Amino acid sequence: MLKRLMRNPVTRTSFVADDEAATAVEFAMVAPVFFLVLGGIIETGLMLFTEYVLQSSVQEAARQVRTGQAQSGSLNAAAFKEQVCDLASVVIDCSSDVTVYVRSETSFATLQSQVPSFLSVGASYGGSPSVTSYDCGAPSEAVAVIATYDWDFVVPGMSAFGNIDSDNKRRLAGFAMFRNEPFPAGTNCS
Repeated sequence: MLKRLMRNPVTRTSFVADDEAATAVEFAMVAPVFFLVLGGIIETGLMLFTEYVLQSSVQEAARQVRTGQAQSGSLNAAAFKEQVCDLASVVIDCSSDVTVYVRSETSFATLQSQVPSFLSVGASYGGSPSVTSYDCGAPSEAVAVIATYDWDFVVPGMSAFGNIDSDNKRRLAGFAMFRNEPFPAGTNCS
């Protein structure tokens, strides 16, 4: 029977057409899942790159505090945020979406107990109010710098990776903890 189907050109054409239709149906079944996974991979990559840029900008801006340049130049909170945003603005709209937290204490042990979770720094989304601080510290004090950015998910289903706003967003953070250098005292950054 197979030999007869292969010999008859009319039947053979119909057989090929049926095979092509099956391919189209299979693609229609697989394509949405494929594009959803591909979109998830792309969004995850962009999100991780954004977090890397935010971390890098925090490290660079924190150098101003660590060396005493922020204190001697009377760098206020808005100007320090601008330092962070100068580097991070390559990827994100930094002016309204980034929150910066700077705190100092006399020792790392005290600082560690006083610094909040990065989930508490930034917009509160109806929960408890977000914590704020801008204290660059004196010479040789321990300082923590946190900058946060809230990533809005684009790809459906990515909210499984959310950690704020009813899991609709992911809070990304850049963090630096260091001891200020022994620069000349008597200066203030606030």
